Amino acid sequence: MTNLKEQMKMLALLVLALPMTFVACSDDDNPSDDPDAPGRMETGVFVYNSGNQGSTIDGSLSFIDIQNGQVTNDAFLSVNGRSLGSTVQDGVVLGENLYIAVSESNTVEVVNKNTLVSVAQILPTTEQGSSPRDIVTDGDYVYVSMFSGHVSRIDPATNAIDKTVKVGPNPEEMVISGDYLYVVNSDGNNWQAGYANGKSVSKVSLSTFEEEKKIPVGLNPTKIVADASGNLIVVCMGDYGATPASLWKINGSDEAADMGIQATIMAVRGNSLYTINAPFGATEVSYIVYNTVTGAVENPNFVSTPVDSPAGLAVHPESGNIYITSYTLVGGFASYNTPGYVNAYDPDGTLTGKYDVGVGAVYMSFLD
Repeated sequence: MTNLKEQMKMLALLVLALPMTFVACSDDDNPSDDPDAPGRMETGVFVYNSGNQGSTIDGSLSFIDIQNGQVTNDAFLSVNGRSLGSTVQDGVVLGENLYIAVSESNTVEVVNKNTLVSVAQILPTTEQGSSPRDIVTDGDYVYVSMFSGHVSRIDPATNAIDKTVKVGPNPEEMVISGDYLYVVNSDGNNWQAGYANGKSVSKVSLSTFEEEKKIPVGLNPTKIVADASGNLIVVCMGDYGATPASLWKINGSDEAADMGIQATIMAVRGNSLYTINAPFGATEVSYIVYNTVTGAVENPNFVSTPVDSPAGLAVHPESGNIYITSYTLVGGFASYNTPGYVNAYDPDGTLTGKYDVGVGAVYMSFLD
């Protein structure tokens, strides 16, 4: 790194690449269907720890068992005897399997959702894209964004990629709303030129698996969610300096507008948008819930006990319980090469637990 701007960019990429300890071991290559079998995971939170590529720290998988409050780190490694690889990104459950995107190792790991026993390892070809980032499902297929500028579709019947569509440069998060897959195009590798070729959300038809249009949004879009009313909310991260992160809303007619709200992290439950604004170098962090339809503030501070350095946020769609991942502080600054933690809160924002997890804990998903 030669200047502050480059350092900020690398830290941001670590966050985007962007989290606990419970034992899930099995010597049986055929996962047990017995719900009382030792080590089975039934109800909880998967935490995806990206690790730190620059410090040669592999990514890992953690699991918080909601029923007993226990947490297991290195869960994939303990079951399969090998690392997930470099820069673990995100995961999604479909049927009996958990699909995990691993960016720098260029793989999608498929494991049994309850035992974590390996089922398949998907290695995309050059034509199918490279560097898996976000991963979602519509209940029929699994979709993975590739930082190379593609989205690939995985058929769960074969656990193989069967279709690929080209989208914008350096896509990040995706969301499914209605009959479409929406993909944010960050142009993150082009940061020195101001992310000039991003600033868009690709709208992909699920039936044809073709891009129908690009919807213009703000600078450096990286995150996207869909509310219960068919609106899409996008975090446009800006340039980590003069242009701050902002929220954009895309309505059902594909019309996009700046909401005038600054936020760097978000999660949605119904029409309630939980936001954290923690820009790089910030001394103050906000935790605000907005109504996605009106933009009104529903809760000016949704947690009673803030974390040290927020990295990720998830809200359970049914219970309303809140989970926030955090980097630990070393010498007063966020550390990107030491284990982080997750704070759990009830729907009222009262802290109910703190769980130590892996390095680079950002993304989470639920196992119900």
